[in-house]
Amino acid sequence: PDNMEACKLESREFMPALEEFFEEAIEQADPENMVEPDYKVVKNSNYGWRALRLLARRSPHFFQPTNQQFKSLPEYLENMVIKLAKELPPPSEEIKTGEEDEEDNDALLKENNESHDLQQQKRITVEILEAFANRLGEDWKILAPHLEMKEADIREIESDSDDVRMRAKLLLIGRPDRKST
Repeated sequence: PDNMEACKLESREFMPALEEFFEEAIEQADPENMVEPDYKVVKNSNYGWRALRLLARRSPHFFQPTNQQFKSLPEYLENMVIKLAKELPPPSEEIKTGEEDEEDNDALLKENNESHDLQQQKRITVEILEAFANRLGEDWKILAPHLEMKEADIREIESDSDDVRMRAKLLLIGRPDRKST
């Protein structure tokens, strides 16, 4: 039996999807739901630990440098939840009753479909990025100059991680303060 192939099977995937894990936190972050800050799941230290681990594995935002300072883990997670809420497809909503304009419904439906399609493209992009980073491996340094990466940035990536796949991923994610070509 091929153990590596067995490890790659979907049935061996125990990590939840970002949408699934952060669904409750995204709902609680919505001011319309009026959840008091003390009762939000991001305040739970166990949830915070699991959220950080998941973000490190599945979110491109986790490794992006930022100038924003956070005083606590719940504050950081609240910020990440807001970013994810903008990117992830909206959770399925309950059927609302009442009279509504048909034009409004059509416009809303079209907007949700476009948003969902955009989210699908982003999700696929992250998966492709991961796969490409894994294949790139030690050759990430050869690609860096072609992406207009400066020597200082290359040294920073090298100091951030010893894992060549992670270095490749950091290279591909890039830095938000660099101009993309």
